[in-house]
Amino acid sequence: MRTSLLFIGLAITGGISAQITIGPDDMPIQGDTMRYRGADGAGIPVELTGADHVWDFGDLTPQAEAADTAVSVGSTPFLYQLFFNNVFFYPDYVADYAMKGASLGFQQLSLEDLYDYYRVDASGFRNVGFGASVNSVPTSVRREPIDIIHQFPMNFGDEDSSFSAFSVTVPTLLYFGQDQLRHNIVDGWGILYLPADTFQVLRVKSILERTDSIFIDQLGFGFRLPEPETVEYKWIAQGMDAPVLQVTTLGGVPTVARFFYEPEEVTTGVAATSATISPALYPNPSSNEAYVDLPSDLGGTIVVIDASGREISRASNVQKGALHRLDLSGFAVGSYTVQLSGAARPWSSPLIVR
Repeated sequence: MRTSLLFIGLAITGGISAQITIGPDDMPIQGDTMRYRGADGAGIPVELTGADHVWDFGDLTPQAEAADTAVSVGSTPFLYQLFFNNVFFYPDYVADYAMKGASLGFQQLSLEDLYDYYRVDASGFRNVGFGASVNSVPTSVRREPIDIIHQFPMNFGDEDSSFSAFSVTVPTLLYFGQDQLRHNIVDGWGILYLPADTFQVLRVKSILERTDSIFIDQLGFGFRLPEPETVEYKWIAQGMDAPVLQVTTLGGVPTVARFFYEPEEVTTGVAATSATISPALYPNPSSNEAYVDLPSDLGGTIVVIDASGREISRASNVQKGALHRLDLSGFAVGSYTVQLSGAARPWSSPLIVR
């Protein structure tokens, strides 16, 4: 965060409500760390939006804490930097920073130790590509065309679309490619109330339509596989680097929610308790594995149930505060429910396997 919240707080308490404009200064820069808390996205009414709107989400329950850090391109593995640190041969792909991404896997394809590379200028915020260990081989992958995440300046009522694509080839094994159509709609502005903060925001709805292309050399054939539609709902405030609230749905099902949570430290004579902290499930969606992060006061039996209600896996006597790994390697693509039973507070969460 590069600007003080003092002015925002004074403006809101003083009754000032006005449309804001989002630009490059509101995006991350190298060295920024963006901390956030997970939340249960199922209870957030993402359909509510509009001009001069008030979103009162002050009752969101903070779950596990995490952070994204914008690191220098030069600090990432050298062989990842081929396109993203080469001003002479690939000037359009020179990145301003990189961020650690989630590992991916499909059949015989494994993408690990992944970094996404980003570029910010007066016209937009872009994902220019990624670097990863592809089946243990360091690889640099461009997005051709580049994914334009936001166009600037961004104001209420703006709409834009962009097409992007990338491909990875593992010689003698397979080819994997992905096409993406992004459609952004700035569909709201107003005041957002969160558990510890209040912001003036623009609300952006990003609809992502992706299609995977796979060709398996050993079998001698390929196919195209449309993914379920992904929609990102983002509440963006000036100077905050990342959305102060984001809810992601996959096929209409909320999968991930995260929000800015930085309460003032208050010293009291009573020790803090985790009684209101719920388990966190991540990454979600996933393909190979996921984790259930239990708070210190919850333990019990973790069960995974498929869309037909059939129990797929069960882990008994999971200890309080444990980080429990779910092996998804044998799961079919689809929607599941992860449940915690035998605990002081029952809990469940949707899980998407892709």
